Amino acid sequence: MSLYDLAIVGAGPGGLHTAKWAAKKGLKVALIEKRKDISKMTRYCSEHIILDENYNGDTIIVEPGKPLNEKGWIDEDSVNKIRSSRWGWELTYKGALCPVRDKYYYSRNLKHHAHYAWPDRRPFAWKYDKAGLLQQILDEVLPLGVDYINETTCYQAIDNPSKVLLKCVSHGKRFTLEAKKLVAADGASAQVAQSLGMNEDRVYFASALTLAVYMSGVKDYSPEQWCGYWGLCYGSNFAPLMGTGPAGHFEWADVILIGHPKQMPWDLYEFFTKKSPVAYMFENAKIEQCHSCMTKAFSPMKKPYKGNVLAIGDAAAFVEVQAQGALNCGFWAAEAVAKELDGKPGFEEYTEKWLKTFEFNDDGMMQVTTGYALIPYYTDEQVEYLFSLLDGVTMDGSWSQYQSPRMMWREIHKHDERIKKERPDIWEKIVKQQARTLSDSMSQ
Repeated sequence: MSLYDLAIVGAGPGGLHTAKWAAKKGLKVALIEKRKDISKMTRYCSEHIILDENYNGDTIIVEPGKPLNEKGWIDEDSVNKIRSSRWGWELTYKGALCPVRDKYYYSRNLKHHAHYAWPDRRPFAWKYDKAGLLQQILDEVLPLGVDYINETTCYQAIDNPSKVLLKCVSHGKRFTLEAKKLVAADGASAQVAQSLGMNEDRVYFASALTLAVYMSGVKDYSPEQWCGYWGLCYGSNFAPLMGTGPAGHFEWADVILIGHPKQMPWDLYEFFTKKSPVAYMFENAKIEQCHSCMTKAFSPMKKPYKGNVLAIGDAAAFVEVQAQGALNCGFWAAEAVAKELDGKPGFEEYTEKWLKTFEFNDDGMMQVTTGYALIPYYTDEQVEYLFSLLDGVTMDGSWSQYQSPRMMWREIHKHDERIKKERPDIWEKIVKQQARTLSDSMSQ
């Protein structure tokens, strides 16, 4: 049996980037992927390159290869550059891009909302073809000598002092593979870290069932907008979202519903599109495609390695680290593995970057002190009042799920004396909100 320097489980952006840079360092690499064709997206995930400054510890720069077309986006034959301004890696991405320039959080009265946009109208995110990018990275990886083993599931990893034994299955046939080091890049709710007991100290919050419905003919839809709808009048504690459709069909709306076992996403979809304040938008709409996923929310790993195994990206995270975060993790992981094989503390150095880079590793993030969960803590009428305080205000363009609520609450807190006077019921909740935990909000 051949002994690899490094085995990687998962050919997402993190696993592919690990394979690329590890192979460039001369390591013998095996890349294991359960899918047959990574150029086809079968599971819903975010497909945005986020431009927020220092988001997930990095500022990503996108250099489009072509100007916007008459529809407002960049054609699929454009050759674009994606660069990390902090860590120095660069990717060539051939594919379509659609700018996201506005974000709106709506109350039940659609006139009252939080609005985020840059004064010069520059985008704060780009919708892109994630599956296409993955295939393009794989096309770079294969000539480097990486053994790509697709249509294969790694269901167990056994760590020994000098190597890791991977138990795999492909087309019903079981086999084993050995490597000196293992990188688990198989995403949230993945099996490798679980099989090694690396999730034992993580706090479980909830299971999220996500449904994404791509729809044509949605009234008032704009591909340049990302919208959230806050209030039980929209059918869910988790705000339904609407954003840009998939590459190749940016004219479709992406309608996203997040549910749980007692509140199924299709039921939320029916309510949102037929009974909510925005039901009028869907009167003549047509479902074109549907995607779904189920993830379990755990607290992040504070130590994402154990023995010869390193868990990266979503496999160690609380929430999706986005493709750019995963690419960074893969870039660091290759360096970490090379150092470990040279007898140096590469995994410790990786962990230091991991803890400092991703905001969800800050214990303070686990307190809902900046409004991550408005519903059902505040009633629909109370949310409408709070959002009315933002009338006429446009905050800086931001995608970040961490920064955006802070920005919103900073604006609201400019009216503290008014809130105390006009709405003591809301003020009492604001004060009490400081003591609410993320677990409290997610368990409701």
